[in-house]
Amino acid sequence: MKFKKVSQLFSLIQTSKIQNISAEKIENKKIILDVKRDDLIHPIISGNKWRKLKYLLLKIEQTGCYSVATMGGMHSNFIHALSYVCYLLGWECRLYIRGFPQQSLTPTMIDCLRWNAKIIYVDRKNFRKLREMPLSLSDKIFWINEGGLHQESMLGLEEIMMELSLQYDYIVTASATGTSIAGLVNATSRYQKSAKVIGVSVLNNIEQQTEDVSQLVNSKVDNWSIIKGYEFGGFAKINSALELFVQDFWKQHRIPLEAVYSGKSFYAVMDLINKNYFASGTRVLLIHCGGLQGERG
Repeated sequence: MKFKKVSQLFSLIQTSKIQNISAEKIENKKIILDVKRDDLIHPIISGNKWRKLKYLLLKIEQTGCYSVATMGGMHSNFIHALSYVCYLLGWECRLYIRGFPQQSLTPTMIDCLRWNAKIIYVDRKNFRKLREMPLSLSDKIFWINEGGLHQESMLGLEEIMMELSLQYDYIVTASATGTSIAGLVNATSRYQKSAKVIGVSVLNNIEQQTEDVSQLVNSKVDNWSIIKGYEFGGFAKINSALELFVQDFWKQHRIPLEAVYSGKSFYAVMDLINKNYFASGTRVLLIHCGGLQGERG
């Protein structure tokens, strides 16, 4: 199936539902915990990947570019979703991947190649340089920052707020680049005025995330924070406690998680509830950021 216009993709996307989490320890503390099931909006372009891509793709289309390039790791959910979208649109997709050609292909990379993406491997040193100074590409190729960190990417995240019928005290999501946090914060003034946005850092880069978010949001807005302590050693690092939590959460609530992003943010919220971080009577919305494909690696 090939689409000629980005807007034609919209018919593939479902509106995500709200699922309440019922557990004795939550009810005892008189906290209402809801989950925004963005993992269900599409089997591949799920969660904040679609949210980031929607308006960014429309901008790229307006420039007349039908070739994009980005960078990331071999398990990247954003790269996975972008490759699939480009495949559907018939666009060229170039991926600058941290790694070496001799490495075994991950399931993510196998999918990207199947969707006709071109992979260019970059070693760790040059990958850091690329992050600081993107390549000078042809005007016909649109460079997308790692993880989709663009002003347009935030607009899709703002739409989460538009879909909420209830007011929340806290809105929580996993955070890696800070794009999701910035989009949610920008929308609180219009749709969730009393809410505080919390990002659960899944990388050991909270200072960089905080700096990036500060540049993307109104400097007068202070209703957000990024918390650390739930990185489990760093990006894609896990331990037995996190693995057990992911398994138990599925058994109890039938919500699938992966250990890189959603598992850490869900673990953090349950731990914060145990530690009385949220006051009695608090209403918390936990956003499922999708990207379950990464669990395969």
